[in-house]
Amino acid sequence: MKAIMRFSIIVLLIGLTSCYTERRMVTAQGSSQISFQTFYDELSPYGQWVEDYDYGYVWIPHVNRNFQPYATDGYWTMTNYGNTWVSNYSWGWAPFHYGRWFHDDFLGWAWIPGYEWEPAWVCWRSGGGNYGWAPLGPRMGINVNVHIPWSYWTFLPQRYMYHNNMHRYYNRGNRNYYQQTTIINNTNIYNNNTYYSGPSANDVERSTGKRVSVRNVNNSRSAGRTSVSDRSVNVYRPEVVRNSERT
Repeated sequence: MKAIMRFSIIVLLIGLTSCYTERRMVTAQGSSQISFQTFYDELSPYGQWVEDYDYGYVWIPHVNRNFQPYATDGYWTMTNYGNTWVSNYSWGWAPFHYGRWFHDDFLGWAWIPGYEWEPAWVCWRSGGGNYGWAPLGPRMGINVNVHIPWSYWTFLPQRYMYHNNMHRYYNRGNRNYYQQTTIINNTNIYNNNTYYSGPSANDVERSTGKRVSVRNVNNSRSAGRTSVSDRSVNVYRPEVVRNSERT
């Protein structure tokens, strides 16, 4: 299966992880390069790789039934890339910043590997005093996200946007909140690349009456849990390359 992992998903995913039509491919994020094989090796202790009919090999994390990407065991912080998801899972550096999630009635939430790093692969909404977000599925982007079910959305009172324990305040899968909100189409340009950033720092400051700290994203040297300090977010974000491109 490891040998299959090196090649079988690549063709399927070339068109899945380009979120924006005008976005250029992100080059090296740091000093390291990895392939999809690294995803397989690093994530295998924390979940199961299964073959999906539509997407090839996908990863199912070993988590409880209430797990939802970008809602369970993590929080938001503002960085130079926009709103960035900070996962408390040691494996969170990969599936919350590369590739896409989809929900299967039998498998639950499953992750499809991808090439490009993002602060978070989510779509955003705002209204009624709440911010909302949901995982972007395969082939979804800033202009193609209307088919995300309302039950996949997490809504949080705006005043708790950057609370480390936001799970105490959020509401998941609320149809009324969904109907009270509209899509946020904000993007952020950094290093000549465009990122889907969600609510701006100014918007959050107006909503909360508090100054928003913007942290810099730094590259960690190895895979592991993301760490946050007063001024920075340290996350492992290597360049993901095809085997033929490795140097």
